Amino acid sequence: MQIIQPADQQLWWEVARACPYATFFHTPRWTELACRVNSTVRDRTVAAILPSGVRAVLPLLEIRRRGPFAALMSTFEGCYGGIIADGPVSKRDVAHIYRQAYRWNISNFSYLANPLAPPETIDTTYRFGDEITHILHLHSDFEAIFSRFAKSARTNYRRGLREGARIRRATSLDDYQAYYRAYRDAVQRWGEDENYGYSWDFFTHVFAFEQRYPAEIALWVVELDGAVVGGTLAFYWNQHVTAWHGTVTREALKRRAMVVLDVEIARDAAARGFRYYDLNTSAGIEGVMQYKRNFATIDYPIARCRYRSPLLAPVIQLTHRLRHASNHPERATTPPRPMLAIDS
Repeated sequence: MQIIQPADQQLWWEVARACPYATFFHTPRWTELACRVNSTVRDRTVAAILPSGVRAVLPLLEIRRRGPFAALMSTFEGCYGGIIADGPVSKRDVAHIYRQAYRWNISNFSYLANPLAPPETIDTTYRFGDEITHILHLHSDFEAIFSRFAKSARTNYRRGLREGARIRRATSLDDYQAYYRAYRDAVQRWGEDENYGYSWDFFTHVFAFEQRYPAEIALWVVELDGAVVGGTLAFYWNQHVTAWHGTVTREALKRRAMVVLDVEIARDAAARGFRYYDLNTSAGIEGVMQYKRNFATIDYPIARCRYRSPLLAPVIQLTHRLRHASNHPERATTPPRPMLAIDS
């Protein structure tokens, strides 16, 4: 097996286009965006050419470095990662590729498995939990798909239309700003502080990327009474559409705008020949999970894996203790010796 690191960009693009289970998160585009919005991350993607001629890619980001030691993730923001390939890959080959992320100087490596990938491309050696993603299978007859939705979803969709909810693609930075205001409204509603979540700077980068790559990135905004009250940021690749980030205002929730948004994004994806509309994971929040299941989605349990170097663990623990002591010198002094008990 020939290992290529850094991965050749042309090879990576060719594999991402040829692999039927590759998602947007497995493409160089997602890594490019990650490096653009966060100057501290580095592309460490590995490519491999197998003895059979099959080419494989394991997207990797270096998210932290301390001296020679690095922490890796596949992929940015903990989205779907793992191996993609333009042909069959044996478990032995998979193990060899993943070993590139288990080197002596890798302190930890984490990834969320790809729900569409064949099991043999997923290394669950360091599995520590599962997520569930909710995927709606699409075909050309969207009315047949719609008829399988839960009655509550169909009723809320029609109510949302009567309330005047309309969706369209964002066309300007003003649309993004309106969406961002709805997002911050939601953050406040969730009881989080003002520093929670994504900054406005992040969305300006996404806007710039959407202008350059409109076939792959779309912010769908929903309007009520002529004003943008929320939306969904969706990513498109091969057969797969992912609703990655979405929110609406309090008022829009009451008027069922979110349901209209999801139905119309799915309708558009089906009309364009996509096979999957992925409503993504739900952090285990039962109400959110039920909302997604109302669209006749299929639950896909996916592994969340984390490798931690057994050799570096004592060093890392010592480093943490020393850093903690330097930040809190008053706690680093020798503790007082216990008093002796004296019989009276």
